[in-house]
Amino acid sequence: MIRKVEQLMDEIKLVMGEIEEDAFVLTQFKYMNTQSVISKERLGAICEYLSRKVESGEQEHYITLNDQMPIRLNQVEMKELLDEFMNIRGKMN
Repeated sequence: MIRKVEQLMDEIKLVMGEIEEDAFVLTQFKYMNTQSVISKERLGAICEYLSRKVESGEQEHYITLNDQMPIRLNQVEMKELLDEFMNIRGKMN
């Protein structure tokens, strides 16, 4: 079963993709196209990592998109990304 995250547009701001049974297929991040499959377990690890960064008060963080393009996230965006990934994770089976 695949559900489009587009149905959650009021809740999603930074990421777009599809929720599959045990993975999230990320197709867009901050309006940039990408293609990445994130397993439920990996999504949980990412949420834990982001949570530690947000709780530590880190002001900015960089992630790499498509293994080549660094993307800067400020503290507000880190919190938004954490919230979005937690929301997506909660909608997985």
